[in-house]
Amino acid sequence: LCTGTQYFLKGNYADARHSAVITRYFEQYVAVQVHQTQALVNWPKINEVYEGDVHTLVKFFRKRIPCSCLDAKYDEVKSITKMGVCYNPECSAPLGKVERSKTMYCSRCRCVTYCSPECQKADWKLHRPSCDECVARIAKFDAKQQDT
Repeated sequence: LCTGTQYFLKGNYADARHSAVITRYFEQYVAVQVHQTQALVNWPKINEVYEGDVHTLVKFFRKRIPCSCLDAKYDEVKSITKMGVCYNPECSAPLGKVERSKTMYCSRCRCVTYCSPECQKADWKLHRPSCDECVARIAKFDAKQQDT
């Protein structure tokens, strides 16, 4: 986190993003494997910091560091619209990026996001195998949680 914050403050957003992705993945891994508080790694959350906007990146680091070194930068960027990613490879949005508030998760697995019901439907054939696997893992996790 410290290194990622330093990268960010120096304007090296690419390396700051890499640090954020590693941190987010580690958080997700710990939640799944160590604390067992969730069934799966939430890839859209990881992708958010990698492909997202500067607002998302600043907020990510700012929430996790004890100092206030990013407060001024956050005030600068908080008006930037947060962007999300449509997982349909054929999405017509530029680079598949859309306003995050308009994205929606797959209603079955919640492991991918889409910009519209049309994109979700168009991607269903490609997404279905991983969706089925995610749903099965979530069901197994939920059953195990109920037993404890």
